[in-house]
Amino acid sequence: MKKANRKDLMHAVIFVMLAAVLIHCASIIMRPVHNSYGSTWDAYLCEPEDSIDVLFLGSSYAYCDWNPEIMYAASGLTGYVMAGSEQTPSITYWYLKQALKTQSPQVVVMEGSSFFFEMYQNYTQINLDYMPRGIDRARAILDAAEPDKRLGLFFDLYFYHDRWKELTREDIAKLITPASADVNKGYTYVDNVYDTKGSTPYHREPSKDTAAYEKHLEAFKKIAELCRDKGIDLIVTINPTFSQCSPEIYDKLEKDLTGIAPEADFMLLANSFDEIGLDISRDLYDGGHLNFHGACKFSEWTGKMLLDKGCSPREQTKENTAAWDDGAQYWLNLRDNAQSAAS
Repeated sequence: MKKANRKDLMHAVIFVMLAAVLIHCASIIMRPVHNSYGSTWDAYLCEPEDSIDVLFLGSSYAYCDWNPEIMYAASGLTGYVMAGSEQTPSITYWYLKQALKTQSPQVVVMEGSSFFFEMYQNYTQINLDYMPRGIDRARAILDAAEPDKRLGLFFDLYFYHDRWKELTREDIAKLITPASADVNKGYTYVDNVYDTKGSTPYHREPSKDTAAYEKHLEAFKKIAELCRDKGIDLIVTINPTFSQCSPEIYDKLEKDLTGIAPEADFMLLANSFDEIGLDISRDLYDGGHLNFHGACKFSEWTGKMLLDKGCSPREQTKENTAAWDDGAQYWLNLRDNAQSAAS
C-alpha cells in the first residue's frame, strides 16, 4: 500500500473513531436522567459486587411495594429492586441475566402480575434503553421489543435527538459525573392514599392474548433455569393489591408456573392484607400499588418471611454495612416522621 493511501486510511479510521465517540457522548447527554420508576441500572451497577442477598424483579408492583432498606432494617438482608414499568417477563429474563453479572443473590423474588400483561406494554423503550450496552441488551431488544422500537433502541439519538431544548445541567453533568449507589435501591417512593370508599377489592381481567401468555411462560422457564443453574432460590409473588384477578386465574397461574419450575415457591398475597398487617384505608397508593406506608410494612414482612425460609444475611464490608445502616435510618426516620405528622 502506498504511503499516501495508508495516511488516508489512518485519517478515515480516526474520523470514524471520533464520530463514534461524539455520537456516544451525545447519546448520553440527550437521553433523560432516570433514577426512579424502575430501570435504575446506573445505581445498581454501583452496588459492591456480590453484596446483594435478595433481588426483586417485575413491574411497578415490585418497585412501589418493596423498599430494600426497610427490609434490611427488619432482617439484615440486603436487596435491590431491578424492575421496570409494566415490564413483561421476557424483559425481566434479560434483566436477571444482566443483573447476575455483578451480583449473586441467594434468592430472586419475582412479582408475577406481569404474566397477565399483553405481549408488549407501554414502557418497552425505558425498560430496555437504560440497560447496559452489550450483547444481552441487543438480544433483549430483538426478543422483547416491538419491531417499530428496535431502531431507536439500537441508536439512542433516534428517540432523543430533539431534546436539546430541554437539556439541563444534570444532563450534561452525566458525561463527567460518575453514577453512584443510592438509598432507594430501586424502590420508588409514592405517598398518595387511595380512597377505597369502604369497598372490597375489585376484579380485573388479565390479557386474553394466549400467545402473549405462552411467551410469558417461556420467559419464566428461562428465568427458572437461570436461577437453577446459579443455585438461586426462586419465589413468585402476587403482591397485595386492591385490583385482583379471580381465584380461578390465580389457580391456573400457580399450576402453570409450578409445572415449569416445581422448585419455585408461588405466594399468592393479593388479598393477604391482614396477614401482612396492611390497612387498606391508608396503605394503598392506588388500586394496584402500595404507598410508602404500605411498602414499609410489606418490606418488613418480606424480610422476616425470607429469614423464615432460610435466607441469611451475608457478610458485608465495614463500609457497605455503614452505608446500609445509614440508608435504613434515612427511611425509618422518614416513616416515623410521617406517622407522627399524621397522628
